[in-house]
Amino acid sequence: MPVYKNPPPLPLIDPWTGFYFGAHGGYGWGQKTFLDNFPTPDFALDAQPSVGGGLGGLQAGYNYQFNWLLVGVEGDFSWSGVKNSSFSCFSFGNQDCTAHPEWFATATGHLGAVFGPFSVYGKGGAAWVQDTYTDVATCRGSQRRSSGGVPAACGDPFSANDTRVGWTAGVGIEYQFAHNWSVWGEYDYMNFGARSVPFTDGANGFFTEEIHQTMNVVKVGVNYRFNGFDTSPTGMLADAAAAPDVNSTDEGPTHVIAFTGLDVGKLSFDAYAGGMVAPFKDLDTSGFRLYILGDGGWYKYFDSAGNGIKGVSLSGDFLGGYAFEGDNYSLNFFGGFNAENDTLSQPDPTNKVVGTEFGVKVRTDDWYNPTERTELHAEAEFSSAFLTYYGTGSFGYDFLNDSIFVGPMIGTLGDERYTQLRAGISIIGIKIKNVQVDLSGGYANDSVVGPGGFGKVEVSTAF
Repeated sequence: MPVYKNPPPLPLIDPWTGFYFGAHGGYGWGQKTFLDNFPTPDFALDAQPSVGGGLGGLQAGYNYQFNWLLVGVEGDFSWSGVKNSSFSCFSFGNQDCTAHPEWFATATGHLGAVFGPFSVYGKGGAAWVQDTYTDVATCRGSQRRSSGGVPAACGDPFSANDTRVGWTAGVGIEYQFAHNWSVWGEYDYMNFGARSVPFTDGANGFFTEEIHQTMNVVKVGVNYRFNGFDTSPTGMLADAAAAPDVNSTDEGPTHVIAFTGLDVGKLSFDAYAGGMVAPFKDLDTSGFRLYILGDGGWYKYFDSAGNGIKGVSLSGDFLGGYAFEGDNYSLNFFGGFNAENDTLSQPDPTNKVVGTEFGVKVRTDDWYNPTERTELHAEAEFSSAFLTYYGTGSFGYDFLNDSIFVGPMIGTLGDERYTQLRAGISIIGIKIKNVQVDLSGGYANDSVVGPGGFGKVEVSTAF
């Protein structure tokens, strides 16, 4: 009797074509050159410190494969621990300086060649850096107390923040170790040219310095690639994906939830965007999940002297976890890495939330429908970076029998700088075709800026 075998699976076509996102870590080193340009530009060398340290961040991009040729575009953002925490600067007043590139960002084009699961590429494009500098004249040594008519302001701390654009070029290699997964390593050179940077003491003290900057960066990372979903993973990924199907819907399967939102409070606003991916099964089935988030915010507060201080916060998450899905519940648990950078408009020694910190983060996002017309929702997260936390809970009732749940909510959020309590109303489940809009707002009491209100809107879609 003849034996029939299933035909072998067809090879993947253009396996490098598609969108991707991921995370990276690495090391950066470089040099800064300080040239005198105040009050008269003589461009004398004031300091030439080296900087170095670790970094980590997120990236996303798109590739298209033409036979063996690979072209693409990519954007990335790296929170930086690159710094020099103490170096001698200037020739008078025994001055001590610091330099800290707080973050790097690039927008580049890629051109490479494909060799099976490997690709080798070159890249180039624009680069940005955010630097923080400090300078204080210690006046503890034998140096003179003035130069060119400029006195040393003994003990008066000066600082500067500088965001500048430059260019970058690099080379790298990437390897697809599974259908949707790849690892990569690359070297990048960044040149940020020269710029006159203003230093201030927060009052009337002021001077400028011309600073030149170049950087070298080595990075390794992992990407998740949207080039079709592999429902039969192997090895360790198979263990993560193995889970019983506890829920299904009549709609087509979805693997990704993309979301964006805006949170506005008293003297603050926060905007974010991210996504959750079910790499191996659909979102209605229990299994492994990836979670990625980018967040940017602005805030203002007043110090004890009544000075208004403005802050900018940039943070990112790359988490993995597991989701338990049922007919009337969804329980999501995540853990991974988080980074945050906060930059202030002027120094504030009482504020611990400044600079860049890397942390470990945990998160849960859960909902439960006790009945068809009631819903409980809870969300909580904590990061060791600046001891940042967020939590909210709500109860909703479907008054119109249209799956829009309205009801009370409470929440809390904060870090080492502030604590905020919230109470209000949430509206969850407003549907516009395949887009969902969730709203909340009400009263907020902030430990730094006092009582006020808040409003939040989040838009999401699954595909």
